[in-house]
Amino acid sequence: MIKSILLGMVMVSMAMANITLSQAQSKKIGITTTTVHRVQGEAMGPFIGSLDYSDQGSGKYLLSSEATVVELIKQTGDRVTKGEPICTIASSELLSSRYAWIEVNNQLKIAQAYAKKDQKLYHEGVISERESQKSSLEVMSLQTKRAEITNRFRFAGADQEPKGGMLFTIRATRSGIIAHAPMKAGEKITPFTPYLTIANPAALSAYIKIPPKLIRFITKGAPVMDKGGEHIGSVSAISSSVDRMNNSALAIATLTKPKESYRAGTSSEFFIASPSGASWILLPRVSVTKYQGKDICFVKTATGFAPRTIKIQQLFQTSVAVEPSGLHEGDKVVIDGLMNLKGMLSGMGFE
Repeated sequence: MIKSILLGMVMVSMAMANITLSQAQSKKIGITTTTVHRVQGEAMGPFIGSLDYSDQGSGKYLLSSEATVVELIKQTGDRVTKGEPICTIASSELLSSRYAWIEVNNQLKIAQAYAKKDQKLYHEGVISERESQKSSLEVMSLQTKRAEITNRFRFAGADQEPKGGMLFTIRATRSGIIAHAPMKAGEKITPFTPYLTIANPAALSAYIKIPPKLIRFITKGAPVMDKGGEHIGSVSAISSSVDRMNNSALAIATLTKPKESYRAGTSSEFFIASPSGASWILLPRVSVTKYQGKDICFVKTATGFAPRTIKIQQLFQTSVAVEPSGLHEGDKVVIDGLMNLKGMLSGMGFE
């Protein structure tokens, strides 16, 4: 029989006293810890929110005149890398822009040659500074026109060189996931309306429906938690009106730590912290246990572990919010091995 390890590895002078354990001893009896976090205010909810890709890190493609989709290479939901072809479109606007770019570029080359010559003549004292500046201003004007035309292709995501006739390849200007794209060949592209969006799959926003009577308690910057109580983002905008269709206001949350299970187009439950509430500490549910009729957790110390009596304020699916008395953000609490530590508090040995 294995001898009791209690007396050799732990010193407990009285109930609820500190428990002295070395790192090796803690590992031997299966103790593991996790870091706790602070949440601000009383958590309200759960609220239902729909998920969508955030405009942050997204790129939208648009044209200033009508065009037609000729070929689809990628579709909504596909992942793309920068430079990868997505579709082919027919656009008279882009064809005209291509001809205009060639003409302006040729004019620019001539103007740059004249400007260079005028600068030389000015330094030789042949012409005045004002005369030399005229050619420099012409160069600047043509450079602006060329940049304007180039931006038409950039906004459309199109190659500047046509495939043939007025057909142009549309490419990904960034890596990401296609959040919106044409559905089929032959589809018309509406002027000044984004016809293609490439989003950052890690940048999600939650559009949370708030009952009208609670909207006054929601503030910009308020922490947002998932149904497990974990802090995953904050409120970035709040609507000033109520939607008559569903009798709810809208709070938009930017999710800085979205769950892997979150997908654009789906919905989930969210909690929002009220600024009127106190500051709480968020503990994993598995770190909380009962001892002598009280809720306690064990906090890691320099020499072992210390039991802390806690007051639970709100229960979540996988976490509990407790009063911060005796606890601090960054503390490490025990999540495995609680029974062994409770036994040590009671003066029990472990075989």
